Amino acid sequence: MLWEWLTIGSVGLLLLDLAAVGFLVVFGANVGSFLNVVAYRVPQGMSVVFGGSHCPVCDRAIRPWHNLPVVGWLMLGGRCRDCLVPIPVRYPLVEASAAIVIGGVSSVELLSGGINLPAGNEVSREIWWRGVDSLLMQPNWRLVAICLLHLSGLATLLAWSLIELDRQRLPRGWWLGSFVLLLALQMAAPWLQPVGPLGDWLDRVTTGPPPAWQAAVLVGLTGILAGGLLGVVLKKLQLTGNLAGQGLALVGGLCGWRATVTTAVLWTAAAVLRRVAATGMSWKLPSERDDWLVTPRLLLADLVVALTLQLLSWRWLDGFARGLLERLVLILEW
Repeated sequence: MLWEWLTIGSVGLLLLDLAAVGFLVVFGANVGSFLNVVAYRVPQGMSVVFGGSHCPVCDRAIRPWHNLPVVGWLMLGGRCRDCLVPIPVRYPLVEASAAIVIGGVSSVELLSGGINLPAGNEVSREIWWRGVDSLLMQPNWRLVAICLLHLSGLATLLAWSLIELDRQRLPRGWWLGSFVLLLALQMAAPWLQPVGPLGDWLDRVTTGPPPAWQAAVLVGLTGILAGGLLGVVLKKLQLTGNLAGQGLALVGGLCGWRATVTTAVLWTAAAVLRRVAATGMSWKLPSERDDWLVTPRLLLADLVVALTLQLLSWRWLDGFARGLLERLVLILEW
């Protein structure tokens, strides 16, 4: 019946789902707070583990209750409590952005049972909405692991975008290590890569399907190479910054080369919308450098938005891309 959702049990389950979403959003905000530290310390060779948060001007330690994401900045009125130096609004914006990105992706993937993952994977269950009760009573640990991998990719890309905005150098060991670790994880647990290598095309050139770990590594490796190559091309065309190759390669390693192409399209759309919105505003964010708002270049901050949309709609985008490729193959064979 249409009124069944009004029953006490349904309302209770809805409240549980909302509580789970709230928890994941708060978790994302805390990740964003940590990423602010990472983006500030890593380019300077400082430790992100040792040393508490402190004001870079007066060097006084920040009180624990002022370290709360977004809320702490509002409590302080955007200024250091000791020296009254303004705290850039970028910090709460990063925390809020991480809350939306990480909270949104984790909520959809975990509470829906992985409905956003491409069709044909071995992890998701064909149920539109499982909810937090099913997640806790019948946990899908493989789905949890995939979600953590995707969140780690989003967090890494967000940290790289902050380093790009600061015009700092991204340590080579960071992005190389990320790619090696990603391929190693997919080799050890092939189900972490939910897309196949080439579908039916692979059967035409091989005597049989490859082992699962080889297929997963093939998808990840071709995605990294395709993303890196596309990033180099975009950089040569002066459409992106210096970190475009690393950013797109990370997307390719996570989602495969088809997702790299669709994410690049979403990246362009996000950059266009960002510039239109920035130029149409009658006010600007109070920052030392806000020229990034109106730059025509594709920024990694835009790529974070694109990857978020890619993960949320991965199943439908992958189906659309596969359909186009199949039509192209038929045209070429004709």
